[in-house]
Formats: sequence, structure tokens, C-alpha cells
Amino acid sequence: MPDISQIPLVRIFMPFLAGIISSTSFNINMTNGLFLSATFILVILLLFIKKTCKTNYEKRWVFGILIFIFFFSAGNIITVNHNELNRTDHFSHYLENEGYTTLQIIEPVSERENSYRAICRVNKMISDTIANKVTGKVMLYLEKDSIASALKYGDKIITTNRFNAVSPPQNPHQFNYKRFLAFSNIHYQGYRSGGHYKVIASGRGNILKSAALRLRENAMNTLLEHDVRDREFAVLSALLLGYREYIDDDLRREFAGAGAMHILCVSGLHVGIIYLILNSLFSFFNKIKYGKTIKTIIIIILIWFYATLTGFSPSVLRAATMFSFVAAAKSLNRYSNIYNTLAASAFILTIIDPYIVTKIGFQLSYLAVISIVTIQPYLYKPVYVKNKILDKAWAIITVSIAAQIATGPLAIFYFNQFPNYFILTNLAVIPLASIIIYTALTFLAVSPISILADFFAKALSFFVFLMHKSVRLIEGLPYSNIQNASINLGETLIIFLLIITASGFLIYKSKFCLKLVLPAILLITVSFSTKSIIHQRQNSFVVYSINNNTAIDIISGKNCIFLSCESMHSDGKRNIDFNIAQNRIKKGVKNTNRSIIGKKIDGFSEPYFWNTNDYYMFYDTRFKIITGYEQIETDRNDSIPRIKLDYLIVTQNPWLDITDLKHIYDFEKIIFDSSNPFWKINRWIEECDALGIRYWSTRHQGAYLRNL
Repeated sequence: MPDISQIPLVRIFMPFLAGIISSTSFNINMTNGLFLSATFILVILLLFIKKTCKTNYEKRWVFGILIFIFFFSAGNIITVNHNELNRTDHFSHYLENEGYTTLQIIEPVSERENSYRAICRVNKMISDTIANKVTGKVMLYLEKDSIASALKYGDKIITTNRFNAVSPPQNPHQFNYKRFLAFSNIHYQGYRSGGHYKVIASGRGNILKSAALRLRENAMNTLLEHDVRDREFAVLSALLLGYREYIDDDLRREFAGAGAMHILCVSGLHVGIIYLILNSLFSFFNKIKYGKTIKTIIIIILIWFYATLTGFSPSVLRAATMFSFVAAAKSLNRYSNIYNTLAASAFILTIIDPYIVTKIGFQLSYLAVISIVTIQPYLYKPVYVKNKILDKAWAIITVSIAAQIATGPLAIFYFNQFPNYFILTNLAVIPLASIIIYTALTFLAVSPISILADFFAKALSFFVFLMHKSVRLIEGLPYSNIQNASINLGETLIIFLLIITASGFLIYKSKFCLKLVLPAILLITVSFSTKSIIHQRQNSFVVYSINNNTAIDIISGKNCIFLSCESMHSDGKRNIDFNIAQNRIKKGVKNTNRSIIGKKIDGFSEPYFWNTNDYYMFYDTRFKIITGYEQIETDRNDSIPRIKLDYLIVTQNPWLDITDLKHIYDFEKIIFDSSNPFWKINRWIEECDALGIRYWSTRHQGAYLRNL
């Protein structure tokens, strides 16, 4: 790694990145007026300090601090202005007006289980005789019918002016879909059944993007015409063209478990392979005058043509930008400036879209490349392998290790798993991915020639089949991956500190780095130990908010008792994965006993838990679950003492009056879960308010969590 003075773009980009993070993560937002005022003052100070630094070299650090402040402020204000909610013409300012809205579909329409999803940009909001030009994105779900299935990128539709803000997560540690969409400037969504919208124009999108999407669609149709189908088609569509709509849950699980998910996401690896192909193919240009410049221009054009072939997916745009800078730098013989090259590409991407730093793909891509550039040579060079094939294998192993060192902690932080056989996976899939990309590009080139196209299509299907079998075999090996691992943000940062300091000592023999290694190890050890003690001592229960379902976790230490309705018990894996699993992982739950509400748990006996029918006791906390199948007695004799409870949990849409419950039970709080309809919960809430009863509605307030 070069001296810090040799990478000025990195020094400039770091405060710019810090400014972006200050807005996206800490909600520190400057105003345009404050930024302009601060910039004016900084320019005056810079001019003054620059003269001072010429005569007093020791004070140059002041100049550096002012530059840092300027780029930090620039990163912050660019991020603030990128948030469309801050614009005065955002459509959310007109939602109170009755009327109609015109929208344009700006992404390919995707099919969901029960609907079609269209990402739209709002153009106009029409109220009475006034049409306001507005902006902003909305996510529209459309009922499945022939009209919705025919919608394309660029189509314009008109519908009623009714949209809802995206809801925040309703359960503890649940994926924050609201935040995820906000970083794509999508803050509102809506659902329209057939007949509640009308197509008013077609094919009005960006000409270049429309052409790119047509090109991708033609490529996919060409594959289908030559009998590339089923899972081979699904994998190839994702691997080559960046279209992942055909990837099913089993394929995702197999590739993720084997550590090969990056193969299904067209990114730096794929563009890098294409770059190497093109660099080798046009190497003859190096022998002529201005040949390197000509070769570089051709390579950059073809890389962006490939980006067009994938429909300009965000990951490919990111990789194409990165390798365009790499190709340009290489043509200028600036091999030592790879860090400047990476910083320049990141600078361009973040200026265009500062929210890109929140994308997992962006973080993993740049971390992997930086780690490969920095660490891989020191792993590869000490071992000399004479055999070319073995040497290539050793290169793949060292690249895999270097990339995993940097991306591993982030993968555990985001996905709670780590592939143990990543070296074996990459030894299998990287050569196969290269062969598949070579073959696929050849297939597309010769597709007009039927005989050749059929031959290469069969070869493609075979290679993809071989890759899938390799991935499935590795994923099926014992202990193929560590699952349900959990580290928080602080631990992730400490692990990165440990990686940086350990690498700095081993590679550059830095004594300063050595001094930081032991404190980093101590910090991470203390953090893990403290978390383990907390998990061992925890006692809590959670009533989750899951639409039309009942789900309750009773957690003691690292054990969990899961009470659910019949539908969650028999077919609730997707609901559990999305709404519940993360909370269990964060709480360190290792063992889960499942039971349907109202049934005694067979073979389970713990002193802290007891149940009979719908009555439960967890340590000293007593609660009853009322379901829709239960008949509430309304003629109970007042002379009979009321049943003492801490909680009543009302589920599965029963017919009851709160007054009747008050007559029978002496309880502290009543909880209405999301298996009950809104209108009935609202009626019960009115009764609770009138009777002075404490309540909690998971539909209105999210999951109920109680630590005991």
C-alpha cells in the first residue's frame, strides 16, 4: 500500500464519505444556507492559511483540517439534497387533496406471489381543475390480471390519489424495509385492484434504458428458444444478465450456504472476467502507436455494452464504473495508484447517488477489491508453484482468502452466516463462471447461426448444471456454514480494527499496529463474553405482529417456547424468517420448542413454565390466551372470585366484550394481536378507554415485548 501522500483522492474521499454517513446513519443534516455560509468562510480561511503554510510548513495540518471540513460538509449536503422528501414539489405535500395521480413506471415490473410490483415516479397530481407537477417515487402493488401482466418500463398510468407511508418494522430486530426503501427514495406505497387504474401511455421511458431492457429481454428469449430452461435458465439469467426473478428460495439457500451467492449477482467478479477477456483479446493493440489508448477505449465501450445487456442493473453500473477507471489508469501505466482509481470511481458513484454507500453490494464490492489488492499479493508470493494449473488454483485460493477476510465480518453482520468451505466453493465456481461467461458471450454472438447456437446452448446448460451440482454438493457437506451467528455494529467495527491492525503488523511490520492488536482482541472478547452472560440470564416474552397470524415467543436463557396458531405451525416458515428469526438470533436462542395455542407441549418440562389449555405461567407471570374458538361466559356469578392474571392475549378474531372479560378476569393489561381485524380492535380499544383498562394492539403499536 503506498504512502498516504501518494493517494490524494483517498484522502479527499474519506471525509466526503464521512459526511454522507453523518446524514444516512446519524441524521445530521445541514441546510443549503448553512453549507454556503460555511463554504464561504472556509474559502477565506483556506486562502489565508495557504499563505501562512508557505512560510510556516509545520502549520500545514490546519490546511488539511479545513479541507476535511469542506468535503465532509459537501458529502452531507449532497446527501440531504438527494433525499426527495426535502423537495417542495414532492407529491407527499399534496396527499390531502382528493383527485387523481399520473405515474410512470421507471423499473421493469416484477411478479410477486399475489400481485405485480411496479416502481413508479409520480408526475402530476390532479385535484378539481388544478394539475400540480410533482416528483417522487412510489411502490405500487397491482392485482394480478392481464392488464398488470402487460405493463412495461416507461408505461404511464393514472389512478386515485391515495398512497400510504411505508410502515416501519413491527417486530424487534426485524429487517427495516422502510429504511431500505427510503435509501432508494421510496417512501410511499399503494395497492390497486383491477379497474382502479388505467394505462394512458406506453413506451415513454428513457430511450437508452428502454433499449437496454429490450436487449436483455431478447437475450433471455434467445436462451429459451434454444432450450435453455428450468434452473439452468434461472441461474444463467442471474449470472449473465443480472435478472434474478427466476431464482427460487432453494437456489438462494444452496448458493448462500456454499458461499457462492456472489455468482448470482452480476458485479465486480463478472465484469472483471469480461475485462480480462477483452484485455487478452485486444492485446495486439499494444504493438502499435497509440494502441493502448485505442484498446482502452474499445474495452470501456464493450464493458458498458455489457452493462446495457444486463439492463443497467445497479450492481453492474457500479462494477462498470470501477473497471472503466481501472482500464483508464492501466493505459496510463499508473499501476501503483489502484487506491486512487478505486477512490475516483467511488467518488463518482456517491456524487450521483450518495445513498449507494448504504447498499450491501457497494460495501462488499469495495471491501473485497481493497482487501484483494492489499493482502492477496502477500499471501500469493511466498509460495512458488511451477505447474500453471496449480498456480491458478493457488491464485484463486489466495484471492478467496483475501476477499473473505474483508467481507466475512460484514456477511455475518448482515446475513448471520459464514460459509466454511468458501475456498472449495470458489475453486469450483470461479473457473466454471469464467467458462460460462465465455460460452454465453460466444452463444449470443453466434445465435443467428442455428447449428452453432444449439451447440453452445447445450454446452451452457451443461456447465450451469455442473456449477449447480457443485454448489449443492458443497452446501450439503457437514458444517458447510455457520448459521445464526450474530455480531452487532460495534463488534463488527472492532473486528475490522483487528483485521486492519493485524494486517498492518504482518505485512508492514508496524509497531503501532501491534500495539492496537491486543486491545482490539480484549475488546471483542469482553463484548462476546458480556453478551453471552446477558443471554444466559434473560427472561422475556414477545407477542409478535404478523398479519392474520398469532405468534408468541417465551424466552428463558437460550431456550425458547414458541406458541402459534395452526397456520403458523404448519406453513409459517416465510413469516418466521422475516418477522421472528432475527429477534431469536440477536437474543442468542439455541433451542426452540413449538406448540399450537391451547395444546400442552409434549415431552417438555421446565420449572419456569407451565400450561394447561389456554392458561400459561412463565415464572411468576400468568396469562391466558383467548382464541376465536372460545366461548366467553357472560352469566358468571359475581360471588365467584375473578381469575387473577397479568395478561390477557386476545387472538383469532373472537366475539367478545371487554366488559365481560373484566367480569371474569382480574388482569393488568390486555393485548390484541394482529390475527384480529382492525375494525374489531378499534372497537375493543374504545371499550378499554371507557373502562380505564391498559391495552396493547400489535396492529397499531407493533410487537409487545416484556423483559422479566
